Amino acid sequence: MTPLGRWQELRTLLLDPERRRLRAVEQRLEDPGLHADAVSRVLPDALRRRGTGDRELNSALGPVVGEAIKASIRQNPQPLVDAVFPIMGPAIRRAIATAFAELAQSLNTALEHSLTPRGIAWRIEAARTGRSFGEVVLRHSLVYRAEQVFVIHPESGLLIDHLTAPGIHALSPDMVAGMLTAIVDFARDSFHVSQQEGLDSLELGDLTVWIERGPTATLAAVVRGHAPVAYRETLQRAVEELHRIHASDIASSAASGHTFSVRAGILEPCLVSQLQRKSSSGMGRLAIVAGILLLSAGWCAVPRMLDARRFDRYLQALRTEPGIVVGSSARRDGRFVVSGLRDPIAQDPQTLLATNGLDTSQVTGHWEPYIALRPEFVVRRAANALRPPTGVELAVRADTLVLVGVAPEAWRARAAQLFVAIAGVGAIDTSGLRDSLDVALQAQVDRIGRMEITFETAQTTPDAIGAPRLDSLAVALRQLTDEATAHGRVVTTEVIGSADSVGSPALNAPLRLARARAIRQRLVAAGVGPRAITTAADSTDASRRAQLVVTIRPAPSR
Repeated sequence: MTPLGRWQELRTLLLDPERRRLRAVEQRLEDPGLHADAVSRVLPDALRRRGTGDRELNSALGPVVGEAIKASIRQNPQPLVDAVFPIMGPAIRRAIATAFAELAQSLNTALEHSLTPRGIAWRIEAARTGRSFGEVVLRHSLVYRAEQVFVIHPESGLLIDHLTAPGIHALSPDMVAGMLTAIVDFARDSFHVSQQEGLDSLELGDLTVWIERGPTATLAAVVRGHAPVAYRETLQRAVEELHRIHASDIASSAASGHTFSVRAGILEPCLVSQLQRKSSSGMGRLAIVAGILLLSAGWCAVPRMLDARRFDRYLQALRTEPGIVVGSSARRDGRFVVSGLRDPIAQDPQTLLATNGLDTSQVTGHWEPYIALRPEFVVRRAANALRPPTGVELAVRADTLVLVGVAPEAWRARAAQLFVAIAGVGAIDTSGLRDSLDVALQAQVDRIGRMEITFETAQTTPDAIGAPRLDSLAVALRQLTDEATAHGRVVTTEVIGSADSVGSPALNAPLRLARARAIRQRLVAAGVGPRAITTAADSTDASRRAQLVVTIRPAPSR
């Protein structure tokens, strides 16, 4: 290498590292993307270290963050509502508690001058317990029971969870959840209210549905009677706890359509009841007057009460009876009136009157026909339509009618045509049916197979026991052949001869076949067709006998 080349190599070794560093610095200064990466790495740490005490930094970031929050709220306020919902709940409850106290105070003023016996007794209780008169009035007046609680996804109407108080007969929770969602959406769309507003309650006779909405789930409670305003605080607390614990579960349930179980202790406090209590401080005179009035009214009220209890038992019996759906019940003009739906093959509701101490003069029923799809009703309708022969059993799996047993071919074909007219049946499965003719023929085949023809040692002529059996065997084989041929079947018979271990194998081998041929010859002479009989020898059977193996198969089509 020349001196100039060595000089160039030395300069490269000394100066190239510095040149690369200078190019990297120049690239970083000119590339905005690299600036952003560098700033993003140091900005979080800078904000953590200086954000709380640096007034200049706080002053610079304040307007930017404020404008960003305002823009986000203008575009979609719902995320902010969801975020502050657990914080706003306690504040709202405090406001409700204040309004409730004001209501008690106003009620106290309104009843201040009441001089009824009940009012006097309540004032004595207020003085004894230290409560305000309005609180005592409310405590005695509010009687209610929360019977059911539903957790519903508000947009899809999907039922997330459902609780029922003991002893309450509830309809399908999924159907109720769908109807409540449809009613709430209809009301909101009809009156053009915002997504955050809507129905708070629905009144249905003596039932009230209290609705409490959350960001992603709605809680609906079915209350019988008049619940206090404080009960809404219980619902609000349950909604807050539900969103705090199951926020992710609710979101995934809405996306996938799969429900989940709400943690125990969240919904149970909503199933509460308050019963009317008797004041222990009532005056003796009021008790005597009340007793006299009660005895006077009892002469007329007791029979009516007993009839009402009997009618309640009758309604309960109807609700548990398959094929009967109770729609409504009432008492009009001294008679009980009940209406609903009844499958024509269900039990007659009139037959349940006597068992519950009632008669037709006390109860009027209005029943509309409908088709019950319970499996037992589908089976009964199928039995009435198909009239299966004895030995055929019917069952329903999903919407498929399953037939098992022995039946003629003609009935099987008829069932395959008629099942489409049976309500609740979408398909039929006849794989479990056997043709009665095949069963009868197979029974004859089995009987022939059990008839053995025995021989003496080294003989091809049946012995004294085998000879009579051979005649019976020929008769049975002719009858089987005639019956099978008449119904399009072909009968083939194989005569198999055997020999015992006495004698050498060279003698026993032809002896087996000779016995089979001798039996075949006797059967042909007795009238059995020769083409359907073949012979064979069984070298594994060490006995002096011959057996018939009969096979039945469908006749070949022409």
